[in-house]
Amino acid sequence: MRSRKAGVTLRTVALIDPLQGGHHEGYAALLARELIQRGLAVHVIGSARLVRYVRRAVPEVTGDVVQLYAHSEAQHYNQGRLERERLNVRFFREALRRARVRGCDTAHILWLDSFVLSLLLVWLSGAGHGLRLRVTLHWLYFLRGFQARLGGRSEAGHLLMLRLLGRLGGRVMLHSPALAQVLSPRLGRSMVDVLPYPVEPPQIPPEQRVAERQAMRLRLGVPPEARVLLAFGGMRPDKGQDLALRALAQLPDRDHLLFVGRATPSDAEQLRRLASELGVTQRVHLHLEYVPDEDVERYFLASDIVLLPYRRNFAGQSGPLVIAASLGLPVLASRVGVLAETVNAYRLGALFPPEDPEALARCVASFDRSSFQPQTHRFREDHTPAAFAEAVLRSYSMGEPTTLPAGVSHPEERTGNTVSGA
Repeated sequence: MRSRKAGVTLRTVALIDPLQGGHHEGYAALLARELIQRGLAVHVIGSARLVRYVRRAVPEVTGDVVQLYAHSEAQHYNQGRLERERLNVRFFREALRRARVRGCDTAHILWLDSFVLSLLLVWLSGAGHGLRLRVTLHWLYFLRGFQARLGGRSEAGHLLMLRLLGRLGGRVMLHSPALAQVLSPRLGRSMVDVLPYPVEPPQIPPEQRVAERQAMRLRLGVPPEARVLLAFGGMRPDKGQDLALRALAQLPDRDHLLFVGRATPSDAEQLRRLASELGVTQRVHLHLEYVPDEDVERYFLASDIVLLPYRRNFAGQSGPLVIAASLGLPVLASRVGVLAETVNAYRLGALFPPEDPEALARCVASFDRSSFQPQTHRFREDHTPAAFAEAVLRSYSMGEPTTLPAGVSHPEERTGNTVSGA
């Protein structure tokens, strides 16, 4: 199977992701489906859960299980830095070996964030010889403007590492024109590509949405007169769920807050404790567990406003934002990075200063739903899976496969081992 772009023949792409979870699995499956429709073969490499999900969604995909961590993502990140990097390096070395064994011509790292150093070390060792390298950065977490504290990750160090990957033939993909404008001059415009974030069409047709809304609100125990504010997604400090609770305490009784997404037992208990301290327990609805894909839209349809109270160090796109935009639901978001860029570009709602519960409460109270006219149709047109896949293919077609740095031999050549199927 072949796809020709700009004179370059592409045959088999390895989609590699060290992590797992709803965003990672859905993103990989969507891209795999679109690439296969365009004549490429796709081999997915990652955790057992990721590989299983993608192969179930797209049966034509082949896959190899390479596990980053033995237990949980939280335990992995709670380890010391050296141990984490050792495991990261081991993952990328084995993932690239599998890509070469399977005859892939392109290795696409779907989630490079926080793995820049380990990938660079493995690539410099020659493990990517013969492969085109493409990486997607979802967050520019290392830029000073997005760092939660002084003395955080080194901006200069990360930029240097990305430049080195570029000199070895790599290209960086971003989902934000604004972030690309920031990064391109620092890396060289020739190695940064901008992709639309892919958005699937809504699953529930318009004529069924009123009934689905009523059924879900009844199931959640939401009063008919309530205005429901939705905070969707797994619990994380940078998502500001605590800020949403503090804002709710300043809003009238008709406002209810719906939390949907996975949370650890300790995070869930902290949320309940804070709601009790603020006296808003009766207006808080918790569904702190995994939501199957087919149920996601129902939680959005049961809501009136989607809240994104993310802290100022949030530096990427938001899954809840794009779902809300595709459904035409208003979004009230922190004025940070890609959130502000997307809300402004498509008139998706309103913005408020980050980490300011009072400002968030004022934004909710003053939001006029009657004058809300989002550019939902244009948003969907700009973010179709087809547009995403075509932009990815353009990036794949640039440049030649990686060659070994001077003085570096291939790892199998140094050890005398031969590459075998695994």
